Amino acid sequence: MGAGELFDMSGEVALITGGGTGIGFALARALAVNGASVALAGSKPEALQTAVEAIAALGGHAIPVPLDVRHDDMIRTAFDHVEKLIGPVGVLVNNAGIAHRDKATHLSRETFRNVMSVNVEGAFMVAQEAARRMIRDGRGGSIINVSSVLSQLPVRQVAAYGTSKAALSHMTRCLALEWSKHNIRVNEIRPGWFETALTDPFLKGPGAKVLAGQNPLGRLGDFHDLDGAILLLASKAGVYMTGSAITVDGGYSMSQ
Repeated sequence: MGAGELFDMSGEVALITGGGTGIGFALARALAVNGASVALAGSKPEALQTAVEAIAALGGHAIPVPLDVRHDDMIRTAFDHVEKLIGPVGVLVNNAGIAHRDKATHLSRETFRNVMSVNVEGAFMVAQEAARRMIRDGRGGSIINVSSVLSQLPVRQVAAYGTSKAALSHMTRCLALEWSKHNIRVNEIRPGWFETALTDPFLKGPGAKVLAGQNPLGRLGDFHDLDGAILLLASKAGVYMTGSAITVDGGYSMSQ
């Protein structure tokens, strides 16, 4: 099978949470330009519409979907909306997430709960809804959780975020094991340092240059660096992969 056929996403429907900006948009774009119809889910309508138009300009097909992953009714409605407009979801990218920067001695219960609510509970409930529908239709699918190298590496002042990503990593393996009999593959991508709204508190001023210098490859991530990983896990190329994690960090995790 040639590379074009292996990575071809034509006929697939993908839902990407947090798909309007940053890594979520980058992953959605990679899927769309390779043939998938993509649903960009998020809570900021203007960002979603801008992302939809950007994908259309590249020749891809995208729709905006209102979604706050903290609300179960919105999750169900989002999947219903996608099914009605472009078809049942065969690829879910769980990318919605929030971060914080607090010393552990000052981290409030409210902040901790909010991070866990989005990054862990929200990811689980969206994956659950996707899996229920895949099982209902007997068609299987691919669920891809966007974790972080910080799921394995401790960094100061992000205790809640790091804990949430560690939980997401273990959740990936638990769901992969339980849903494999339904031909539902569950994997994760662990990005390193990319310039996004979430990493902005760390990369302001000299931060970006310092972190780039710590990377064996000598730079921060470019969003296109994630194209190969998402296409592998979403397409026929990764059909025998489940419970796996792909680290895309320029070697950062090796150097710590």
